[in-house]
Amino acid sequence: MAGRAPIIPKTNKGAPIPREEQIRQQSLPLEERVRQRAHEIYLQHGGQAGSDLDDWLQAQAEILAEQEKA
Repeated sequence: MAGRAPIIPKTNKGAPIPREEQIRQQSLPLEERVRQRAHEIYLQHGGQAGSDLDDWLQAQAEILAEQEKA
């Protein structure tokens, strides 16, 4: 199964993220966290190609805003 991307579960924006998951996500490098969030955004748009840069920039802004709150 080499070469397969990990499956990233869809998140429910209304549900709080469990504390353990928050700690795990915060321990990941920034680029990896942005990549995962950008993938979630891509899936929310139905997996349509063409907005990868917009998805990345939105994910980056969200992650950096979270860091500023902490």
